[in-house]
Amino acid sequence: MSDPTLVDHNSVMQRLRAETRPAHDRIESIPFSVMMLEGRLPRERFAGQLACWLAIHGVLEEALRGSDNSTCRSVWLDGMARASHLRHDVACHGSPEVPDHAAAATLRTVAWIASIAASRPVSLLGCLYVLEGSKLGGAILRRSLDEAYQCGPEALSYFWASGASPMPDFTAFKGRMEQAITTVADRDAVVAAACSMFDHLTQVLEGLLDGLDPSAGSAPCCPHAEGSSDA
Repeated sequence: MSDPTLVDHNSVMQRLRAETRPAHDRIESIPFSVMMLEGRLPRERFAGQLACWLAIHGVLEEALRGSDNSTCRSVWLDGMARASHLRHDVACHGSPEVPDHAAAATLRTVAWIASIAASRPVSLLGCLYVLEGSKLGGAILRRSLDEAYQCGPEALSYFWASGASPMPDFTAFKGRMEQAITTVADRDAVVAAACSMFDHLTQVLEGLLDGLDPSAGSAPCCPHAEGSSDA
């Protein structure tokens, strides 16, 4: 889908996949996820990411849940909410460590989401697309996280929110997006917001790397999270 001539511009999902590719590639170039995958991310910094994501999910989910925009209401389902999972997981992993740059980037993201909720609520679906897509990568990370922190899936509920495979939920989400977003103006707004969401999350992850050496060796295993069990 990298060739723009192959994109059906009447399909919001095809446009999202094609037009967010540069921003997606930028966020994937940050070594934060690689450190998680390789078990080299300190647990308190992992908890810090969860805390940042909690703030972002919280404002987005609240805006979507309370929106009177018919397009948003056609796509959003209350079962998609993951803020409660994040709140639970943060409590399981101890005190979050959030560097100043990451905290500032998180606050900017929260303020931006609140602003588009007020000015062009359909744009919220671009933010939702980014977070729903992250479930696919999260399914790859969860075994590595369990091994690194010896915590069991109960302390990784954010990554298990769609069960064993997130693909059925994501496929259903794509169908609702295609049916609901039918005008050029709305597709433009959703795509622009998705690109911006990737950029905002990139800044948060860059901030979360402050003080860490991405080339450092493996982190020591951490004690079991309270209330969890081995997978």
